[in-house]
Amino acid sequence: MLQRAMRACGQRFGLPSVLLGYCLLLLCFAAPGVAQSAGVGKAAAQASASSTQVELEGELEVLHEDDFKNRKSRIRHFLKTGAGERYELKFSQRAPHYPSGSKVRVRGSKSGNLLALDSGSGSTQVLALAASNTLGEQKTAVLLVNFQAYPVQPFTSAAVNDMVFNATSRFYKENSDNQTWLSGQVFGWYTMPIAFTCDTSRIAAAARQQAADAGVDLTPFARVVYLFPQNGACSWSGVGSVGGASTEAWINGELNVKVIGHELGHNLGLYHAHALECGSSTLAATCSAIEYGDGSDIMGNLAAVHFSAFQKQRLGWLNDGAAAQLQTVTSSGSYTLDPYEVTDGIRPRSLRVLKSIDATTGKKSWYYIEYRQPLGFDSALPSLYNSNLVKGVQLRIATDDEPNSSHLLDMTPNSSTADDMNDAALVPGASYSDSNAGVSITLNWADSGSAGVTINFAQQGCVRKAPAVSVASSQSGSVAAGSSVSYTVAVSNQDSSACPASTVALASVLPTGWSGSFASQNLTLTAGSAGSTTLQVSSPVSASAGSYGIAISASTAAGSSSATASYSIASSQQATLSSAVATDKSSYAKGAVVTATTTVLAGGKPLANASVQLLISKPNGSTVSQALLTGSNGQAVYKLRLGKKDPAGLYQVKASASSAGQTVQAGTSFSVQ
Repeated sequence: MLQRAMRACGQRFGLPSVLLGYCLLLLCFAAPGVAQSAGVGKAAAQASASSTQVELEGELEVLHEDDFKNRKSRIRHFLKTGAGERYELKFSQRAPHYPSGSKVRVRGSKSGNLLALDSGSGSTQVLALAASNTLGEQKTAVLLVNFQAYPVQPFTSAAVNDMVFNATSRFYKENSDNQTWLSGQVFGWYTMPIAFTCDTSRIAAAARQQAADAGVDLTPFARVVYLFPQNGACSWSGVGSVGGASTEAWINGELNVKVIGHELGHNLGLYHAHALECGSSTLAATCSAIEYGDGSDIMGNLAAVHFSAFQKQRLGWLNDGAAAQLQTVTSSGSYTLDPYEVTDGIRPRSLRVLKSIDATTGKKSWYYIEYRQPLGFDSALPSLYNSNLVKGVQLRIATDDEPNSSHLLDMTPNSSTADDMNDAALVPGASYSDSNAGVSITLNWADSGSAGVTINFAQQGCVRKAPAVSVASSQSGSVAAGSSVSYTVAVSNQDSSACPASTVALASVLPTGWSGSFASQNLTLTAGSAGSTTLQVSSPVSASAGSYGIAISASTAAGSSSATASYSIASSQQATLSSAVATDKSSYAKGAVVTATTTVLAGGKPLANASVQLLISKPNGSTVSQALLTGSNGQAVYKLRLGKKDPAGLYQVKASASSAGQTVQAGTSFSVQ
């Protein structure tokens, strides 16, 4: 049995015979850890017998593990408390997409180092979202480390420096139109006091300690990459923390842009690029998602090729800067696309067309259209697939505020039983239609310089729908009883374009004895347009401390919808938190800069270092978000440059401010001509 174990060890880890003894130790002593990981479900199922109900606060750590060889991955969530504890979180339903580094409060059953969260939305509360950092210089430290049982140095420091700060940085500069690049330094080699391990937290702690002992100061670096000789015991090739301003990545014996660029993509907040397999159809009610299925995106990890338009849009690379990068199509017509890789063209490099709107969440799903050519890093495309992908346009679907929703569609379904996505592009003369969305997409022609696409929307008669309504307080937070609080009520007409204007009637439901009045109780809106008014609410001076609900309804002949807001009355002893948000103008021209200022007060005085999450919603449904901190004056300022392709209409601004367990919201709006 010992001989069989040694042979298996040599085959599994690929180690020299002199190290087989260490390998046996690894198998004997590391296996229980592996078994524990594999048995998480069983441990969670037994939690009722040995668990303790807890509510904890700490920092969320989100890790994306990539097993490229077997085309598998998993996303793991951990809570790191201020007491130095680290718990793996198990969600009872789909985990939220909060960035790594966010401050959260969780509630659930703790058993050992596992924390099974309670069911329901209240089991996870965000205290402060981690800030994003996707633009500009990305200061990165690379720590070269190895293990006591395998102290080899497979790469030179110079080779690693060239791969990370030359090749991978060029990849990011090309993808971002020179908006994002890497800078930094390579440190090591250091031998960690660990025989072998696949525990990312142990590797990080040991590597950082070795670097500190060598006099290395890592504080200037927002991103840290740990690169070590290949450890065959690990089921992953790389691991990356997902999102946040400070990130980590672990590279298991790989030195190429494909893996390093992929893990840094996770660090920037990206998830995987999938594909949809729907049998004989391009899209159907039942399809299978293929992990790493989109090989035309580095987040599909087939090669170091360009990120797709949805990914670039999420990173802010298509939202500002050069004009005509991503165009939202809302009317039938013919459109010309520049090659996706061209940075100096005057035509759009990607189109997106509305696919659907979720009736429950209101989130919009889109078709993204790209014309890829073998230019720059995309030169690898023809060698990966047949030339179909560079002779037509690629279509993907993705959903707003769902970072893991990108899926490549197959325009020639069932053409192969081995790899049906090899010829996924829509070629000249071919069309794709979605009867549910009422849209058809035809590729008229494609050459080395451009591609011509015709998009037709089905002609519909007037279809009336209930209006949509939302509400935000312009001065939220706890107030004294008897105070008057103003709420901004935003309404949009959901009727189809063939409908004439509708008048929306507004009404409010308030607690008994309260008073409220609208500045305009009726809004007349054309189909697809939006408008807003204010609701002023006052409580009685005798009202008790607590939180009260305010309900607003918006009605037309087609139906009604409602929204709720809160009115919080503070006790006389409480230093209340309040906020307000305002823009420097009420109306802007395209190309102008919008300055949004959020002011946060505690007990009526400016509050420094309050966390502010700002969300700007455009008329076409797209959003821009930014995490900020207030300065000594209690203000957080964000500047948004409007692009030439940004839609005209009403923009909604919402600010969520948090400090010391209190969270308040404020809102305003502005228009773009």
